[in-house]
Amino acid sequence: MASQYGQQSTGDLNNCRGIKIHTKLPGSEPDEPGPQVLTRWSKSAQDRPLKRTPYESDVVSRNVFLCADVIFITSCGTATFTKTGRNATIESLRNFELAFIDEFAVPGKKFNAAAFNATVNEGNAKFQQAIADEKFTARRPVLGNLKGQFDADAAHLRSKASRGKITPALGTEMKNDINKTYDHALGR
Repeated sequence: MASQYGQQSTGDLNNCRGIKIHTKLPGSEPDEPGPQVLTRWSKSAQDRPLKRTPYESDVVSRNVFLCADVIFITSCGTATFTKTGRNATIESLRNFELAFIDEFAVPGKKFNAAAFNATVNEGNAKFQQAIADEKFTARRPVLGNLKGQFDADAAHLRSKASRGKITPALGTEMKNDINKTYDHALGR
């Protein structure tokens, strides 16, 4: 096979030690470098491997995805505890329990068992409704713990009030404990 330069080629590239490629284009400057010699063991600049390995780009993309995953996971964890709608339920329960303490932890007030039991039943219904309405199963135990605390406070208050042992410090101490418990439940 004859090329346009008049050279013969057999098509066999196994013996390609001395092929000369002319890089001068017609009309180009005369002081360009001479012809490039390609041999089987030398590589032109376009055939040389890149300095960066293919695995380096994998490391970069892995780090980007890892960072995005961490941001997504942490935002999901805080999103369930910072939504005002869900916090409003807990704040409502806190306000109910504080009003309960204000009503029944009054020194010198005669204990009214019927009113006390009615208020405790109302509180239990509020807690049960809040637990049933909670869509996130991870928050249900928190509400269950708050209900348990309400039950314990009601039993303690019943015991003290029925014996006439209510002091001003008891109501204040119970309110402080309730506020700490609810702040903890809200992540504050």
